[in-house]
Amino acid sequence: MTWALFLAYLGYTAYQKYVAAGQSADQPYVMGALLVMSVTMIGPFFISYFLTRATQITGRTPAVLLGFVSAVSLSVIGYWAVWKFFSGVADMRVPIEQALQLGLIPGVVMGAILAFDSVFRRSAHH
Repeated sequence: MTWALFLAYLGYTAYQKYVAAGQSADQPYVMGALLVMSVTMIGPFFISYFLTRATQITGRTPAVLLGFVSAVSLSVIGYWAVWKFFSGVADMRVPIEQALQLGLIPGVVMGAILAFDSVFRRSAHH
């Protein structure tokens, strides 16, 4: 369920950014887009998911908070890293403040998916 929600969100984001925006599908652009999504969404989600699974035993609230905070933090850090090291990527030719704001929305959405997962998983066990 969690992975289905995340994949749906990932697909929607990819569609919004690259198809609806009418971007050309040349290889460097696609590779840049994959890099940005890997560093700012896929990686942070995996790490946050495993952190929430690891803390599940300590109770729902810490797991929900940890998932949310780590998803937002890692997404923002991912955008910072992409901006700093790969600023040749089309998405990242923006001021650093704007790059960090770009990380907030995916981070919040991924945090919400993880929070939903934690709450849903807890209620399924009781």
